[in-house]
Amino acid sequence: MIRPIAISALGTGDSVDAGRTIPIRAAISGVAMTLVLGLLTACGPTPAGSGGLVGRMLGIDDTGLPHHALGGGGLAVLPVDVMDGPFWEVTGEMPITNPDEWVNVVAKLSEADVAELGGTTSLIEEDGDFRITAPPGEYVVCYWLGHVGVSVTGCVDLELPREGELAASYGEGGFGIAVK
Repeated sequence: MIRPIAISALGTGDSVDAGRTIPIRAAISGVAMTLVLGLLTACGPTPAGSGGLVGRMLGIDDTGLPHHALGGGGLAVLPVDVMDGPFWEVTGEMPITNPDEWVNVVAKLSEADVAELGGTTSLIEEDGDFRITAPPGEYVVCYWLGHVGVSVTGCVDLELPREGELAASYGEGGFGIAVK
């Protein structure tokens, strides 16, 4: 049987049901903690369990300054087989066959090009958070620094799971992205 519980405005523990009392400080603390945890959760990337992959883009500084969230721009998520020819035809760049060298690719790539190549676009929010929604499989992920649809500055071959977290970065060493 569920018994009603009343909270005394004075915190004395007086209640409708004298068998169970809750001091007002404990009740307020519980409500406050729930609100704080909710706000903290809302400040990070949306949980991966809600579908797709979430991540944060970091700017890597090799001068000793701390890494920082890198907002703006976006990610082009393409089927990896486009790197066997179609990507290079669309961009007009000389083909690079070694996937390890794709991190420094600089090529004009529009959103229309991404769609033509069978890919999708993921925007990077100002706080560096992003979400990729794609079926599991092998992809090439390319980074648009600053403005989506202009030039990509690096691509990475990556096996994407159905859900999870990604870590992405851009700095002197080029673009990088990996499953956490």
